Amino acid sequence: MNLTILNTQNQKTNAHSIAVWLLKKIAKQQLNLSLFASVFCYFVLSIVGAANADENSNKNTFSVVLAGDMPDISDPVSGRYAELQKLISTTRKTNSQAFFFFGGGSIGPSAFSNLDRGSHIVDLLNNIEPDAMGLAKRDFSFFEDELSLRAYEAAFPFVSSNLRDSRLHNFLDGVSNYALITKGDISFGFISVMDERLPIEYLTQNIYVTPPKEAINETAKTLRKLGADIIILHYFVAYDFVTALLDEGVIDLAFNSHTRLPNSDKARIDKDSRILHLSVPGMVRVADFEMSEGQLTLINDNPYQLNTLAPDPSLQYEINSYKFRLDRILDEQLGSWGADTSTLREVVRTKESGFANFIADTMRQFAGTQISIVNGGSIRGDTTYTAGSVITRRTIATELPFRSTLRAIEISGKGLLETLEYGLSGLEEVQGSFLHVSGIELEFDSSRPIGKRVVSVTIQGDPILPNNTYSVATTDYLASGGDGFEALTKAKRLSQTTLEETILVSDIVLRNVQLQKRLTNRVEGRLIDHASGGRQ
Repeated sequence: MNLTILNTQNQKTNAHSIAVWLLKKIAKQQLNLSLFASVFCYFVLSIVGAANADENSNKNTFSVVLAGDMPDISDPVSGRYAELQKLISTTRKTNSQAFFFFGGGSIGPSAFSNLDRGSHIVDLLNNIEPDAMGLAKRDFSFFEDELSLRAYEAAFPFVSSNLRDSRLHNFLDGVSNYALITKGDISFGFISVMDERLPIEYLTQNIYVTPPKEAINETAKTLRKLGADIIILHYFVAYDFVTALLDEGVIDLAFNSHTRLPNSDKARIDKDSRILHLSVPGMVRVADFEMSEGQLTLINDNPYQLNTLAPDPSLQYEINSYKFRLDRILDEQLGSWGADTSTLREVVRTKESGFANFIADTMRQFAGTQISIVNGGSIRGDTTYTAGSVITRRTIATELPFRSTLRAIEISGKGLLETLEYGLSGLEEVQGSFLHVSGIELEFDSSRPIGKRVVSVTIQGDPILPNNTYSVATTDYLASGGDGFEALTKAKRLSQTTLEETILVSDIVLRNVQLQKRLTNRVEGRLIDHASGGRQ
């Protein structure tokens, strides 16, 4: 599509000057008819040309609005759907060629999604009307069949270009492999790719993920044949190959919706103006472009924090009604914190946490096992609490939003060492596989190579013996190999009552808070990193 952007402001200025000059000459009778006719025709053509230039300019300029990673409507920073609605409405009024792409990561987890599997998020988005939504890992918080149901509830396409359902030998039911949206003279192709670790981290039983780069190349060719003028790629992981795809013209723009990338990845991505990144939670970006002779030019790129914007009143009313119903359920007071506690993402995925200790202790005591392990990625509050502050049902639902059940297994000392070692393999990436423990003291060295970080392990005060067997309380997620814990899938499952096998970990934690009233949530030296001088 070859488009030319005309300098309409100069044409208008010239036409105005000529008109003034013409009127003065006529008034002084200094203009013969022939010259008058010539000048008049030029004047009229200039006005028409300016008007046409304005029209062409409007056709060739467009806006792109990008948002995502908004799972919790109660979050004061990132849960601002009413503010997003207001911004989208304003942008669409300003430019009829405004495209809104949502970066997913919002179906779960949250306290409310734990009740309705994310239906309220789709309901809110239906009001805002994205042109397409790219899927991210957290959209699989309630597994693939629930996600398919959410896709059918949506009035906009869910897109994942490299996701396949082994039962259908095709794309996941209800999910498209691309979207093509045309507004005015602009056709926008939308591609979204999923991280290949999805089946490992979220235990999707029937889903497999094809190589993302191959899927992007293949889907982009299809979109070009269908007439896409511009192709935008949505992705969540900081892939190195995205810049090369931009340089080669496979895609024209990229959209990364991961709001909590490590600083090293963030710095690399943000160097490229063609990659529009939601670099912090609660961010939305509005970028204005023009197409001229087949060239895409960025005019403005405005990042906003949603909590600084005005809300749309009607959508805010709907959100308030959701919150009212949720508050009635979740604001019951259960107890209080016994010590200052952090559940910040960087803490629960890299070091010992007092609340994680409380969870692990609760699981071990309830199951009656020697030890227990729980992954940091299951703790999602991402906040800090002061000693004496109140714990409510909302606190527990927010911190433990997944519907994980308790599982008791028996594993050899060798298998347990392998499991603990694997839990230390994702420290640099702040992965959720970092393990918290009860009945164990683990010393490690994070500066060592992956696979050689465990320094020593004692179980209830005694050194671990590779040939011994140990009873372990964990979650059904980890016992089934979630987050890549392959060794746990080989462990023997211990017999449990129906209650023990079906009760949610969040429920037994909630029950223990009610019993204790004031939590014993201390950091005790269960996890010691030699690389930090033995500090926890």
